[in-house]
Amino acid sequence: AHTGAVTVTTGTTTLTSPQTYKVKPKITSFSPSSGPAGTLVTINGTGLIQTSAVKFGTVKATTFTVVSDSKVTAVVPSGLAAGAVTISVTTPGGAANSPTKFTVN
Repeated sequence: AHTGAVTVTTGTTTLTSPQTYKVKPKITSFSPSSGPAGTLVTINGTGLIQTSAVKFGTVKATTFTVVSDSKVTAVVPSGLAAGAVTISVTTPGGAANSPTKFTVN
């Protein structure tokens, strides 16, 4: 699903909503649960198709790929201190945080 206006067509008439319908992203899981910089992480959830940014803690992933509405892959960025960080994704519909933390080692 995409964030945007809702359009309804009946016969030859098309109506578009003046408001924007927002699809809020949700992260349900990710794997692996730990790794060093350079690790490819698969993020699972819903509403991910319009992902514009992925962060590990406060550091943006410079490499990420939107696979589908339910899957994004991202490479753990360099510059993270060892420890546990939240993964977050940003879309036009909002931001979502992972339910558990990724361990940088």
